[in-house]
Amino acid sequence: MDTREAILARLVEIAGTIDDIKTVYRNSIRPPEPNLPAILVLDGDEAADETDPNSRGSRGPRRMTMTPQLLIVLPEKASEVGTALNACRAKLIRAIATDTELAALTTNHIGGRLHSTQTSLAWGRSMLGEMGVAFAIPYYLDPSTL
Repeated sequence: MDTREAILARLVEIAGTIDDIKTVYRNSIRPPEPNLPAILVLDGDEAADETDPNSRGSRGPRRMTMTPQLLIVLPEKASEVGTALNACRAKLIRAIATDTELAALTTNHIGGRLHSTQTSLAWGRSMLGEMGVAFAIPYYLDPSTL
């Protein structure tokens, strides 16, 4: 399996361990209300490390950093929505930062680290209980293993 895909599959498994989460989806739209609270694991982007030596050529391994986003979605009528989102965010960060299986898939076994957080709780936004938590996860892309 491609390392990127293995990392994303592991993120789905990790998301499933978060307390009070009913369902976990991958690359899905907002789930129906009865399936909330949920976490959506979105593949996100990736970028190559441009400092990799050109001498490796197109067949050599590349250092990559992927930035998948995990979207926490709460029911529309969740009380204390900001507090609930922040509590789930903290659990998610801890779970990803301490997961040894995920770390084993990453460059130098360093695991994933928080990249950014975006919420729906700001002026001019939906004010629904949604928070995107993006992680920077480094890994080696070796074309010979694809």
